[in-house]
Amino acid sequence: MKELKIEEPIELKIEEPKEKGGRVFSGPTKPYKAALDGNWTKMKAYYGKHPERVLEPLTVERDTAFHIAAYSGRTDLLRHLLRLVTTTKTLEALSKHNIHGNTVFHEVASTDKVDAAELLISKLMEANVQEGTNNGNNQTAVRELLEDRNQLGETPLYRAVALGRTKMAKFLARRIGDIRDHFRRNDKMSILHIAVIGQHFETALWLLGKDKELGKRKGTDDMTCLHLLAKMPSAFKSSTRMNPMKTFIYNRLPAHLHDYDDDVDKGHVEDDSSGSESGMEDLERGQCSKSLRKSKDQHPSEWPSIEKMWEMKRRHTSAIKLTQLLVKMDTTWKNSFLVEDKTISLGEGDSLDLSATGKEVEVEDSSSDEGEEEEGEGEGGTKRRPSGAGRDQHSTLDTPLLIAASQGIVEILDEMLKQHPQAIEYLNSNEENLLHLAIAHRQLQIFNHLKGKEVILRCRLVSRIDVKGYTILHHVGDLSKRSGEDIEEAGPALQLQDELKWLERVRKVMPSHYTLHRDNAGRTADELFKTKHANLLNKAQKWIKETTGSSSTVAVLVATVVFAAAYTVPGGTDEKGHPIFLHSRIFSFFTIMDVVSLASSLTSVVMFLSISTSPLEQQYFHKNLPRRLMIGFTLLFFSMITTMLSFTATVLLIIHSQNRAWTSTLIYAAAFLPVSMFALLQFPLYTAFAKTWHYLFKAIKKVLPASLMHLRFFRAVKRNT
Repeated sequence: MKELKIEEPIELKIEEPKEKGGRVFSGPTKPYKAALDGNWTKMKAYYGKHPERVLEPLTVERDTAFHIAAYSGRTDLLRHLLRLVTTTKTLEALSKHNIHGNTVFHEVASTDKVDAAELLISKLMEANVQEGTNNGNNQTAVRELLEDRNQLGETPLYRAVALGRTKMAKFLARRIGDIRDHFRRNDKMSILHIAVIGQHFETALWLLGKDKELGKRKGTDDMTCLHLLAKMPSAFKSSTRMNPMKTFIYNRLPAHLHDYDDDVDKGHVEDDSSGSESGMEDLERGQCSKSLRKSKDQHPSEWPSIEKMWEMKRRHTSAIKLTQLLVKMDTTWKNSFLVEDKTISLGEGDSLDLSATGKEVEVEDSSSDEGEEEEGEGEGGTKRRPSGAGRDQHSTLDTPLLIAASQGIVEILDEMLKQHPQAIEYLNSNEENLLHLAIAHRQLQIFNHLKGKEVILRCRLVSRIDVKGYTILHHVGDLSKRSGEDIEEAGPALQLQDELKWLERVRKVMPSHYTLHRDNAGRTADELFKTKHANLLNKAQKWIKETTGSSSTVAVLVATVVFAAAYTVPGGTDEKGHPIFLHSRIFSFFTIMDVVSLASSLTSVVMFLSISTSPLEQQYFHKNLPRRLMIGFTLLFFSMITTMLSFTATVLLIIHSQNRAWTSTLIYAAAFLPVSMFALLQFPLYTAFAKTWHYLFKAIKKVLPASLMHLRFFRAVKRNT
């Protein structure tokens, strides 16, 4: 029989009936499979054999080989593909759109491969030269491609900024005409807004250096870029949760931004020979001061976790610098909703009219620079609104300052009050000020920061009554805006304790007679607190009963074990009934640990029983119950440690004569394994309740002489409370 020779499989184009409004995809599969596998050599070899297919789409989204090479950042593949097309086909290859309207320049803009973009531009200009066109037409052809928009209306520059490709954005900006033509896409989203939304703050700094007016622009939702920043607590250190170890590493990492050396090395940066005293001029050009630049060779890339943390710190640093520039341009705080002062209400017939008519007015900014105008106004004027105008719009959107206060972003609050101190008295349409929102959202850092403004706090902030008739103490009772996931993780008892702490700290700063005030529904702050926290109280009561019940069971078990161990003498007794190892130090250690363990476990049982028999009313969850639970946990943990130590001493007495070091090591490890597991499992709850110790220290301070109050320890306790 004649042997059949198997040739290379023939690639077939399979076409199916075309449906209405749809497209039938038909393209080669081998090169795309090679691209998926990262086998670029195989892809080059395929097109080397089939150069006529280089412009055919490879994907259902109509991406050609040029698109794939561009967004993959493969400059070598792009160079190979460009060699396969004729001079007349170069423009067609680079201007071909996929289903999203993206050209090859759109795709290469999604990377930071500036050398790939340079290659495309040089090949395009070379093709035009060979066709006999002049240099002016060369530049025109390049600009037409760089100004081409996809279906979203994004140019390659816009796309580079949206993805945070700062090096690419700088490169493209030097090769286009007016950069302002690239500042919006079809949905009117500004280029600075898209950079901030993506948290590409270094790119946003560079854009502001190009055009400061971008910072004043508003989106379709009437939000400025400062509004967007105020909604990003993760972009700032004050709102980022870190454990002690991460905080230690974070504080020791440099805050330098990336060194984009393409501007410096190639001489495209503006002349900075004049220098700047504070580095702000460099910042406004989107660059870091030279003193802050750091070689990439020194980046801790060998430590991924540290590199991630350093990236976070750089993001925090650039966010603060962006905030400084945007706050300087902010004018939203001027449109405060001013109302007549309200007095406290003691009930029906005992109050002044709480439905005072409000009006929105624009506060005159005496500190603003001359000639500064709001966007959309003609020359020589400042935009003003008539009384009451724009109330509906104002009621749906808070200012960046109020948003930052509700999100706990101290950096924005600091910068806003530094540049616009009058903004501290701003009211929204609900007649709420900064203090109202900080308390309503349980932002302790903001609250403590405002407490430092003692004059304005006493005279204005604490006495404000909002449109619901709420004082600042009423906002403690309202749980609708509360944010405290970290407290909720520790259990309802600790959450209720945290709420009671807020009630206490707010009561201290508010005038005492305001506690008698009743809101529009006729409730005092205490009545509102009890009503809104009734469900939380029930959960806390159930939780603390279950916790104390299970903990007391463990404590009784430990007490039983150590009590039995006291009558089971290690090594036995002699003829007179004396322990054989009576004079051994290890035996003395066993005796001490056994007694301490028994005392600790029994005391913890007493503590847990006292909790079970207490009335479990709301006020006891503030100090009494958490303190008892904390003492009970501490004693239980201590009894477990001493129990395992006494067990270790017993085993060591038995094998003491053999004197095997490795045996002792195994015993130590086995003894502390359950203790370690208990500590790891209970540590989050333990640390959460450890905050209650300061109440115990405050009680001790009351009975100590005043001469001891200068001790650093007690001063630290006072600061923490």
